[in-house]
Amino acid sequence: MKQPKIYTLFITLTLLFFSCRKDTPPTLPQSTVTGGKRLIICNEGGFGYNNAGISVYDPVSNATTINAYASANTNPSLGDVLQSLTIYNDKYYFVVNNSGKIVVCDKNFVRLTTISGFLSPRYMQVVSANKAYISNYLLPTNPNQTNYIQVLDVATNVITKTIRLDGWPEQMVLSYGKVYITNQNKKYVYVIDSSTDQMDSIYVGSPSLGIVKDANEKLWISCDADASINTSARLVEIDPLTNKLQDSVSLNTTQNSISRLSINGNGTSLYYLMNDAYKMDIATHAITNIIQQGTHTFYGLCIDPNDETIYISDAGNYNSNGKLLRYRSNFSATGTYTVGLIPGYMLMD
Repeated sequence: MKQPKIYTLFITLTLLFFSCRKDTPPTLPQSTVTGGKRLIICNEGGFGYNNAGISVYDPVSNATTINAYASANTNPSLGDVLQSLTIYNDKYYFVVNNSGKIVVCDKNFVRLTTISGFLSPRYMQVVSANKAYISNYLLPTNPNQTNYIQVLDVATNVITKTIRLDGWPEQMVLSYGKVYITNQNKKYVYVIDSSTDQMDSIYVGSPSLGIVKDANEKLWISCDADASINTSARLVEIDPLTNKLQDSVSLNTTQNSISRLSINGNGTSLYYLMNDAYKMDIATHAITNIIQQGTHTFYGLCIDPNDETIYISDAGNYNSNGKLLRYRSNFSATGTYTVGLIPGYMLMD
């Protein structure tokens, strides 16, 4: 049987754990949110419980704020399942998946507006001064469950268009005026010309999830394993100038798929989770198992672009506050911090 992907696993586990949940996570002391460099942690919250939140870690003061959004707003509810974050024009765009909305905040996490009209938004990619693409799992107007990219005018916060796309669109990256989109149940990476919205596709042989851009402007995509057809998890390289596959690195496992594909600040090393945490040099393709999961539940990953500090979130039992694990660039542990419920997507600002 194919190994469940991280989002399928998330839904299954949260339904399991929350079906017997008897209380809510404890309220923990808050520290003050400060300006400057900081790690923003998207706490998904329990599926269907409307308890998503935002935690912040300040590497200078070594302080953690567990509920930054709730502390900054009179209405503390952010929504149901905080999927991802995009930073644009000094604003935070929090994509709240199960609530079908994007919550826009200032740098103090004060809500500026809420953009509705999405069914199940996943990720946001800004492509110009007044245009962004939003990947959506489904739209209610489609009886055949065809998926779409929704086009958002970021100047007016109005959804202006939908672009039909087969499968489950996920993460996106912009390169040479084109947006490359991974897909969780099709064996293609889709490509949209951001000026015309015309779409093309690139066959990669497996469903895909993560995508990053390296120092050479090449794209790396994490392709899923599939034991039923003896397909190994792979890291695939695409040249965006030609839209051709340039390389494929097998990870020699049909049992585990890659999650949280990331890249360091100078674009020379890939990082990812596959139970443990791994690092791959893009030039030599040398792969190192850098941090073992052990008794933790590795769930999120972020690499500081400046000093290559490694941040891994631990979802624990998916029913109580998670942990943030901090490691130096030499992979030695340097701190553990309590954060919110099911910490997933993380971004350094």
